[in-house]
Formats: sequence, structure tokens, C-alpha cells
Amino acid sequence: MAWTIGKLKCYFCKDKDGLFHSVCDYGIYGDVGKRINYHPECLKMIEVDPERFGHIQADKAIHINGLRKHCIKKCNKYIVQKFEKKVELLHQAHFERMIPPRV
Repeated sequence: MAWTIGKLKCYFCKDKDGLFHSVCDYGIYGDVGKRINYHPECLKMIEVDPERFGHIQADKAIHINGLRKHCIKKCNKYIVQKFEKKVELLHQAHFERMIPPRV
């Protein structure tokens, strides 16, 4: 999810401008229900050169990637189920229209 509100700030660079992505945080790094806001560019810089930024930010970048993969996997599961159900209903309605009406 992308945010462009000025109140948010990047976890890595602490800047309040730009396009933000976020993930829902839980576990040892955050409170339940809080979101980690970050610039995709900052995350990419830390992934490319983690030694330059230190172990805390590198650990946080690893944690964010894990959360992103988990959220995508969790959300896609429900999206695929809903899509398959809609396709099934569409097929059912299509074949019912093909049957001639009873006289």
C-alpha cells in the first residue's frame, strides 16, 4: 500500500516526503497493529549494501521483506478463492442462459 501523507516518515531515512510503502508490523520489532512506513528506494539501498547501514537497519530490512512476502501470500490466498468463486458463478449463469426455456 502506498501513502503520500506528509505526517508519515521513512523508518530508514526519517524523511517525511515522497512515496511510502508500508507493512503491518508485529513481533519483536513493533507493536501489534502498527505499520512500518518506508521508501522503496531506502529499502533497496540497504539490501544492496547492508554493511554501510548497520545491523539494526539490515535486520529491519530483512524483517520488512519477510512481512511483505507473508502479506502477499496471505492476501493472494483469499483473492484467488474469491476469483474462483466468481468464475464458477459466471459459468453457471452462462450455461443456464444457454438452456432453452421450458414450455
